[in-house]
Amino acid sequence: MLSTIQQLLEKRDTKTLTHALIHSSRWLLGERLHYGPVQQRGLMANWLDIMSRSGSIEQCSTLQSGNIDAGLFCLTSSSSKTYFVTMCEHNDGAIKQLLQWVDSASLAKHCADDENEAGSTSATSVDFWPEPDPLQLSEFDPQLHQYTTHAGISDVLYGSLSDALNTKLTAWWHIWQGFDSAGIESVYTGESHLSVNSTVVNGEGTTSSSIASWLTQLEGKLHRRYSQLEQVVADNNSVLVRWRIDADIKTDNGLVRVRLPIVTMLTFKQNKIESEYWVIDALAFEKRFSTPLPF
Repeated sequence: MLSTIQQLLEKRDTKTLTHALIHSSRWLLGERLHYGPVQQRGLMANWLDIMSRSGSIEQCSTLQSGNIDAGLFCLTSSSSKTYFVTMCEHNDGAIKQLLQWVDSASLAKHCADDENEAGSTSATSVDFWPEPDPLQLSEFDPQLHQYTTHAGISDVLYGSLSDALNTKLTAWWHIWQGFDSAGIESVYTGESHLSVNSTVVNGEGTTSSSIASWLTQLEGKLHRRYSQLEQVVADNNSVLVRWRIDADIKTDNGLVRVRLPIVTMLTFKQNKIESEYWVIDALAFEKRFSTPLPF
């Protein structure tokens, strides 16, 4: 079912996606859930407008597990790259939910550059980006896990992992949840690729010290940071992780408590991370908390 969004983006095929979306389908974009044909056709039209401005689209990785398909895509132009992740949950040819997380800051830059090339003097954010849903709830249900407050990989896993890969993914989570900088070398190599939106943290040939530096920066700018898993979808050597960070950040109005949703696509090779992409919706964050991301 992931092909429906590919056909929309690559072939402008709105018919296939329209038929797959039913009355109860929900489509997440900009941290807002859209329901019904009126809202969802608007999203299709806006995506088609974005694609008309883009040079090409590349599918970087995919995974399939049961009724869930997910993929990492990259929109490229002459001046920028925009990564986004799409996850589709389906049943008998119908889409139950279509969730999208977009590097919206890069997308806004791309749209602004396009407007400037066309002679426009305005260089603003993406005009149609929705207002986020006002209420954010954790998808980790403590009633289902009465003996722990910290979700582990096995608590939220959809699909299956080998014991070795489960161990490595658990070690990865300890790094980002528990500030375990000593564990970096056990899951990353010098050839591992880690990027946060369009910023490469650890490119091929660099050392793991760059990942440690990013972890330290994250810990330093997000005060009282608490990380929680929401969902893990696994397929062979590819894993999608939905998680969030609750933290205080310094703003002009003092400390503000925020919740930062993150989606991460990981690919493992010989039980080491080969590539890792974080996607964070900066525009949704700024709209919700009236402050930019602190990094």
